[in-house]
Amino acid sequence: MSTQRIYLNTPQQTHVVTTVVATRPGAFAVAASPFFVGGGGQPVDTGVVSVDGANQRIEHVEVDAEDHIWHHSAAVVMPGQAVDLVVDKQRRRTISRYHTALHVLNTLALTHYQAWITGAQMTEDYARIDFAIEWLDPVMLADLEARMNAVLVAYHPVHYRYLSVAEFAERSDLLRTKNVQPPAYRGQVRVVEIEGFDAQACGGTHAESTHEVGPCCIYKSENKGKQNKRLYIRFA
Repeated sequence: MSTQRIYLNTPQQTHVVTTVVATRPGAFAVAASPFFVGGGGQPVDTGVVSVDGANQRIEHVEVDAEDHIWHHSAAVVMPGQAVDLVVDKQRRRTISRYHTALHVLNTLALTHYQAWITGAQMTEDYARIDFAIEWLDPVMLADLEARMNAVLVAYHPVHYRYLSVAEFAERSDLLRTKNVQPPAYRGQVRVVEIEGFDAQACGGTHAESTHEVGPCCIYKSENKGKQNKRLYIRFA
């Protein structure tokens, strides 16, 4: 049995009591986990595991071929044992806010400048996003920043839904990358919807609303090639 990925439907849930299903040196797998496993430029979660009242750090998680989420930790556990898993809530919230801001920015870049995503990365201190576009100038950057903040300071709730792979194939409007298809999970594609603004395929975690993100600034841009430009954002 694979690990239930709690973050897919309830990304604000950062704690769960679950059961160890397998162990190996330096890691253990569980029945259910709130830890994000990484992807789409969003890093894996970190946090702690509590065993019999003692806490040990979880610095990394990974998924095996059977869809078990392995939690790397010095904790000593056994199959069948109950453990508490707790994600670093502040780190998750910060990265989720950045991820939501990037959704807003990528939609605006595609809508107004026909710029498709070529890459992204989120950290606790900033986020960056790459676009397939030939040019950038200060006027364009100021326009994107103003449009982005108009959305972020408003109240647009964030929702999640799923489409079958066949249904998703008919929805080109949900794509933001030209050359990389979003991964299907158990035959379905997860769609993140910013109510009244946007919907796109994504497997990551997000803020509960754009208002939770708050204003951001585009503080740097880089030329990464003739058809690739990079923008950096951080909270204003």
